[in-house]
Amino acid sequence: MKSTTMILELKKGKLIFLDSETCGLHGMPVLLQWAVDEGPIHLYSIWKQPVRETLAIVEAIAEKTVIMFNAAFDWLHLCKLHTIWSLCDPDWIPEEHIEEIAAFEQKGMDGKCLKPAGVLDLLMYARKGPYQSLMGRKDIRIRRVPVQLAESLADTLEKEIHIDEIYFARRANKHAPRWKVLDIQKPDGTVNKDFKDVVLSFAAASGLKYLAEHVLGYEPKYHFSDVEVDKAYWPKELGYAPRATAVSSADKNWEVLDEKGEVKGWAWPGVIQHHIEHWASDGPARDYANDDIVYTRGLYEHFEKPEANDDDSVLTCMVAAVRWRGYRVDLDGIRGLKEKALRKVKASPVQVTRISEVKRYLQEALDDTEMVSQDVNQLASTGRKILEKIKEWKIEVEEDCFRCLCEGCERCGGTGKLKPGPHPAAIRAGELLEAKMALKEIELYNKLLLAGRLHASFKVIGTLSSRMSGADGLNPQGIKSEKTVRSCFPLSWPGQQLCAGDFSGFELTIADAVFNDEGLRRDLMTGRKVHAVFGMGLFNMTYEEVLATADTANDLYKIAKTCVFALLYGAEPPTIARNARLPEEDGIRAYERFGLEYPGIKEERDRITEAFHSMKQPGGLGTQVYWEDPAEYIESFLGFRRYFTLENQVNQVLFRLANKPPKHWKDAKIKVVRRDRVQSACGAAQSALFGCAFGLQA
Repeated sequence: MKSTTMILELKKGKLIFLDSETCGLHGMPVLLQWAVDEGPIHLYSIWKQPVRETLAIVEAIAEKTVIMFNAAFDWLHLCKLHTIWSLCDPDWIPEEHIEEIAAFEQKGMDGKCLKPAGVLDLLMYARKGPYQSLMGRKDIRIRRVPVQLAESLADTLEKEIHIDEIYFARRANKHAPRWKVLDIQKPDGTVNKDFKDVVLSFAAASGLKYLAEHVLGYEPKYHFSDVEVDKAYWPKELGYAPRATAVSSADKNWEVLDEKGEVKGWAWPGVIQHHIEHWASDGPARDYANDDIVYTRGLYEHFEKPEANDDDSVLTCMVAAVRWRGYRVDLDGIRGLKEKALRKVKASPVQVTRISEVKRYLQEALDDTEMVSQDVNQLASTGRKILEKIKEWKIEVEEDCFRCLCEGCERCGGTGKLKPGPHPAAIRAGELLEAKMALKEIELYNKLLLAGRLHASFKVIGTLSSRMSGADGLNPQGIKSEKTVRSCFPLSWPGQQLCAGDFSGFELTIADAVFNDEGLRRDLMTGRKVHAVFGMGLFNMTYEEVLATADTANDLYKIAKTCVFALLYGAEPPTIARNARLPEEDGIRAYERFGLEYPGIKEERDRITEAFHSMKQPGGLGTQVYWEDPAEYIESFLGFRRYFTLENQVNQVLFRLANKPPKHWKDAKIKVVRRDRVQSACGAAQSALFGCAFGLQA
């Protein structure tokens, strides 16, 4: 079809079903696929057609309502295409000018914003419905099952729990058992010979082809792995610096070298000709590209033609356009922050990337009993969470130093005694944490210096609770909030005015509307600080004492504020205590006092708990457990639904097995000690099942 005919068709249509094939994830598009309404599908080889024709097509597409699957990806590449092609000679055939086009890439970032008149992202629509369960989720782990029954339990669960193949589509061996029996590592690093964990690991696929197969019943002829360009010609690229010159240059023949100075690949200009020819002439690849539109249109029909321009779909295109443009960064300021972080790393007593050094340094501050603690032995990963736990260790009253038997050593400062205050290991953990955090900061600053600007990339619905999450190698949400850091992100470019705002009491105002609590509304209207009220119960202080800590080195008001938000989103007392780094009984006291202060909040939390707790144990631990069918989803104030269909399905089987275990489990005359209780092997397996089930519904 001639370009004039295609453009006329685009201008007359209402809906454009759009997809693209690209050279890498962050390089350049090479093929556009689209269909207008119910019309024919077009496969357009971008690099083989005149620049002016492509620009006219892109602009005609943007004037309509565009329906995509993963718009944040496809619209990014349409933005790149439009801004870079706008700098080219209109008569160019792009494949004849690859080097010149690569030279325009960075300047293209400063081009005009491309915004569709209307947009519907079917990936966002799917994630707001029951198909959100295909997003990343944690393993289901049944802990400490007696070794004699572990394999039997795994086999039984394999037969009893029927979960669709799409939840495991990315597994290497699709025919292997889903439930696996795994070893348990003891604190000393040895394997527990008495118990095993039984684990279900998900590997769901939520791509267009997999969803079409699952939802529409189609049988795709090809998946991407069947038709992709040879991996040898995949470009080397960086998501946080989406331009070829971030990894190589024309004078280097676009080669990208490894640490040994050997060629490990090429930036996109060095390999794009392979992609151009592949998508222009390879039959199976073009069939695959054609089917992208078939499936996109099919999903649109299956979802009953959702209305376009929902907030999340609009955000996907905004995220794409903003990511390509990038935000201004004070590069000199970033260099200064990097130097400061480097000094912190150099001041570290040990190299924090070496596990053995970290462990040795901590062990020098421990006695023999502390040496075998679970926290210390979990340092195999030098995990930040473990170091944070050790940092909270305290000496409550003066005690003898058992490391040196009171004779004097480095641990006790030569006194033979440990004084009340931070534990010696806590002080060292703090030093190590500071160095580890400095290393992460250096990693961020290096990325920004290489990119030259902040290319913020987000998954618009990145979590099961619908929150955004950072993507493509740099998480903007993780940038420190300190003024010295944030001042290095002016964001707006010369000639632009940065406009920003924040809600005052946003979450609490929504909480007022949701919970309809008279006490909360009274305090919001009179200016009484709800966070300080919670801090009274958490820290056993007066209202004024909690407020007085705000913006100090020991900011208890800020800790209380964090805990209030956690409570509003469903946190229980153990989580609240952990967030505040306090004993669990303090979390319970604060939780109960808050419920008395704001009974409307407590009543709503209790109602939600009742709706989703399928298993109830009114008599307490060790008594009969009863099943009640739970709600399938909960709906937010603004209409977002979080579904629990999969969790409920698994839980019902776990409950049934725990209540009525197989006869051969009962016949196993074996005693085990589990959680300091002597039980039969069957009883221990039942406890493990109930423990997992209660954890799933929590």
